[in-house]
Amino acid sequence: MLEIILENIVTAPERLGLPAAYAESDVLLYRQYGRYDTVAVQREGRQLLERAEALQAEHDIAALPRLGKQYAEWSKKLQQLKFKRLLHGEFAAGKGITLYVNAIRQECAEHGWDYAAYYDSVLVHERVHLLHYQAVLAHFGAAGAAVQSAEYKQAQRYWYGRQTEAAQAAVVKETLAEFARWLCCLQQGQHSIAQAFLQTPEEARTCIPHYPYAGVRGLCALHASSPQAAVRAYSELWQLSLTSWQQAYARIKQLNAAKLQKNNSPILKA
Repeated sequence: MLEIILENIVTAPERLGLPAAYAESDVLLYRQYGRYDTVAVQREGRQLLERAEALQAEHDIAALPRLGKQYAEWSKKLQQLKFKRLLHGEFAAGKGITLYVNAIRQECAEHGWDYAAYYDSVLVHERVHLLHYQAVLAHFGAAGAAVQSAEYKQAQRYWYGRQTEAAQAAVVKETLAEFARWLCCLQQGQHSIAQAFLQTPEEARTCIPHYPYAGVRGLCALHASSPQAAVRAYSELWQLSLTSWQQAYARIKQLNAAKLQKNNSPILKA
């Protein structure tokens, strides 16, 4: 599955009769992650600290359980602080692919990357989204079906994730697209760009439970030790994603946990 996608990433849409055209846009757009404003969460934290100090001075032990509950609720907000990320490309079902060229230029100027190479890498990422979306349509029997059909509506609901599955669906979709992009950059000798994919902002790793691009790390680590195993894992993840976002997300967590365990190995540290 992975070899097919990588070898035919440019020609696959045309061969499958899919819309291969994409649009360019000069606008700068940001995608927001997280739910809570940083300033408001900091203010609430200071208030909790002041309340704790007051209770300690008053020796009001009875109020401590309630304060503990408030602290637990505040801690959850701390894990979902808002931050924004510049959008380089986007795939929208029914609308196709858009590349944000000014964002790509800005990114390349900041890091000294080749514009054409980075542009192509973004296009690879979005084309994998296109192929993945078409695979979901085909699985639900909605490929070529009318938009009013029950099959098409069911496929659309699944693609965007059912309520609580939406964040997990985003992780799975971005993991599949970003890993293919990472491999293409390696094959083309663009190692600096490929390495940047693994340098996820610290706030994303620590604050956002379902930060979509964090999922690619496990596959990249697996590829470093066994490219064949990475191909099998990618294929398995692709197939799981057609039936259950939850199962696919769980598989990504396993891959990332394995990477973390390997990095923490005493043998590797020695």
